[in-house]
Formats: sequence, C-alpha cells, structure tokens
Amino acid sequence: MALTRMASTIVTLGVAVATLSVGSAWAGGPDGAVESSDNISQAVGSGVLNGALTGFSATGPTNEAASAAVVAACQQAGAQECTRDEVTNDNLCVVSVGADDESGIVSGGAGPTVEAARDDAFRHSQDANAPLDPGARILVSACP
Repeated sequence: MALTRMASTIVTLGVAVATLSVGSAWAGGPDGAVESSDNISQAVGSGVLNGALTGFSATGPTNEAASAAVVAACQQAGAQECTRDEVTNDNLCVVSVGADDESGIVSGGAGPTVEAARDDAFRHSQDANAPLDPGARILVSACP
C-alpha cells in the first residue's frame, strides 16, 4: 500500500512539473518582452496646453502601443485635442510640426534626419489640403 501511494505521488509530481514547463513554453514567454531596441516604435503627437500647441513623444513595443502612449502622455499633461501625428518603427526620426496656435494645423512626418522629417510633415499637410505656414515650428522630434 505504501509503495502504491509513493508511486502515485511521484507520478502526480511528474505530471505537475511537466504541465508547468510545457505551459510556459507554449505561451511563448513573458508578455511585453522586447528582444531588441531596434524594434521599438516611437510616436510624436500634439495637443493644446494653456492655449499653445505643445508636442509629446512616447515609445512602445508596437506602433499601436506607441500611438496610445503618446496620446496618454498628452492627456496626462492636461492638454486638450490630443493627437498622434506620426509613428514609426523604421529607425527614422519623427516630428510634429505645428502652425500658429490660432489655426491649430499640425502635421507629422518621418525621415532619416529631423530636417527630412520636417519636410515630410509639410508634404503630408499639403496632401491633406491643409498646408502649413512656411514658418511652422517643430513641436517635438524623436530620433532613434
């Protein structure tokens, strides 16, 4: 009888250990792990804070997460009309460019340099039939 109980206990422990080790292998490891900083997405956005256009930046493991994080950062700062203006995980610089605070026109762009990203933002605003004033300023930029 004692031998049967001992064998039963050993089998039960073996099954429990196997279940725990196989379960974590099937799950693919812990959620949210970023293996390489090359895969991090970065986003820039803007909002109106104390009557002025203000820029914000954030990162995340995906473009969606970075987009949500930049809007959340804007809202946590107490800004209004928070938007994500540009997001990428392509190791490019991203910028938010804003016209005067009166019009509220903002555009985002990406490029290998801040200047190239600014030019891209101007192209995007032109394509959207909401051209930026040539004197529009960079509200925020982020580069890898």
